[in-house]
Amino acid sequence: MGGGWPRTVQGRQRLTAAILLGGAVVAGYLLTVLAYPAPLIVEERSVTRVLGLAVPAARAALEDQGFKVQVEAPIPDPVIPAGRIVWQDPPSEIVLEEPATVRIVPSAGPAAVSVPDVSQFELGLGRQVIQAAGFRIGRLDTIPSRTEAGIIIDTRPSSGSMRLPGTTVDVVVSRGPADIRVPAVVGLRHEDARLRLEAAGLRVGNVRTREGARGPAGLVLDQQPAAGILAPRDARVHLVLSGEQP
Repeated sequence: MGGGWPRTVQGRQRLTAAILLGGAVVAGYLLTVLAYPAPLIVEERSVTRVLGLAVPAARAALEDQGFKVQVEAPIPDPVIPAGRIVWQDPPSEIVLEEPATVRIVPSAGPAAVSVPDVSQFELGLGRQVIQAAGFRIGRLDTIPSRTEAGIIIDTRPSSGSMRLPGTTVDVVVSRGPADIRVPAVVGLRHEDARLRLEAAGLRVGNVRTREGARGPAGLVLDQQPAAGILAPRDARVHLVLSGEQP
């Protein structure tokens, strides 16, 4: 009996030590869980590239990887169509721990730009400037003006207007000042009328025939503009000629 007591005391001491050690382990685990609620073992993944994808497809691709997705406000982009992803953060191939957040930004499409002011530009140079701004050249109109012939007077839409790239811009060009008085060519033969008009600095425009008119065929019966009207240099004069007698 005298030898059993020490063994009993030693056993109690070992039991007490085991209990204290186990309590310390449990306390340490609880402290770790409370201080760091994230899992102790995390999985890392490489962020997939979603640039150019539509928002639903980009979101699905990232969420399938276990990432959270934050869609930012759209921004203008001259190339990427509206609704497609133009920017992502972090970029593709970056390795992140789940569940990290990936921010994506969709395109709002091209932004409107200002129609350039090309008034007083020579036509060729003005066309180059308009095209360099991202617009297409539309109809070319000419009107009499005190401005030198071949110089741009205006555009439609006018300069400063905000339009999307690719919009058609019509150009209005000066035909020069209307300072040439149209000569009378009614009663002349077609060739004689042409020579008189060219001598005055004008040109023959549209020519049509009126059948059944009296007199020999090929005489000028009418002209537009009429004789005496002021026209710019190189303006066209339209003629009506007599046709063959029935």
